[in-house]
Amino acid sequence: MIDRLVTLHTHVGTWGWRLLTLHLLWLLHTVRGGVVLGVFPATAAVHEVLRHDLMSDDIAERQGLLAEFDAAWRANLRGANVLGYALTLLWAVLLVERQLLAGVGSGLAGAAGSLLWFAAAFLAVATAQVWPLAAHYDEAPLRHLRRAATLVLARPVTALGTASAGGVILAAYYLVPGLVPVLGVAAPALATTFCLRRSGILPTPATPHGRTAAPHDLTKESTV
Repeated sequence: MIDRLVTLHTHVGTWGWRLLTLHLLWLLHTVRGGVVLGVFPATAAVHEVLRHDLMSDDIAERQGLLAEFDAAWRANLRGANVLGYALTLLWAVLLVERQLLAGVGSGLAGAAGSLLWFAAAFLAVATAQVWPLAAHYDEAPLRHLRRAATLVLARPVTALGTASAGGVILAAYYLVPGLVPVLGVAAPALATTFCLRRSGILPTPATPHGRTAAPHDLTKESTV
């Protein structure tokens, strides 16, 4: 019993330190890209490193985190910005439409408002899938959006479970704001990446650090 507690304590401590380090690297590389060009590649790099961590037998033995993160950030400079700003544009359109309908009191506006809420919920769930999928598949940036939307439609339970995992972390941040500067983006990224990998829909790449290039049918399960 004592050995299990010690092992659990060590495991939690290792992951806690890993998440803190990843969050600091995320902040550093976000600033390095002047924020507007750094935040999305840094987010992609966090998901890519976490994917490799979850594929590893022991993250304590993984070395060269700074070099790995920096390489992932550089590799995602273009693709992650295209993906991130495409998502930003979609959210901006929904927000503008919501503001335009806010002052209208007709029944048609009410129905349109309901559709907007549904679209926002759909986009929120899809957004939670995009970055883990982008870390797994070697595809054009906008194809990740289509793949995420397909996942929400084809596997709604999996998609909702993944989004809910990230939502739990965000709720914890709301209740304990002090966690934000410590764990930041890294904790919800770990939650969503873990859930999506455990769902069984992601095929295992040929190499531990390789991405999957071939299309995969998200309606079918795959061995992970």
